[in-house]
Amino acid sequence: MGHRIDRGDVIDMLEESITRNIPVAIELTDGRKFEDRVKEISKFEGEDHVEFHQHELTPLRHISRTSRAVLPEVAHGNAPQR
Repeated sequence: MGHRIDRGDVIDMLEESITRNIPVAIELTDGRKFEDRVKEISKFEGEDHVEFHQHELTPLRHISRTSRAVLPEVAHGNAPQR
């Protein structure tokens, strides 16, 4: 049985995007998907909303899944050497 994603998991991933300035992959409850960085999580009209850099202000309840976006240099095998 897999791990159930809850609201706290979603918020943690979104906050990581803010603090580390990294993109996240977002899936909305209507099936749309996109990748973007999060600017802020705030209250608007009494509920939590997410402000993205390149997408519209989105109610948190409309986000069904989040994950770290794959950075282009990692996807192509060009990850920086440490």
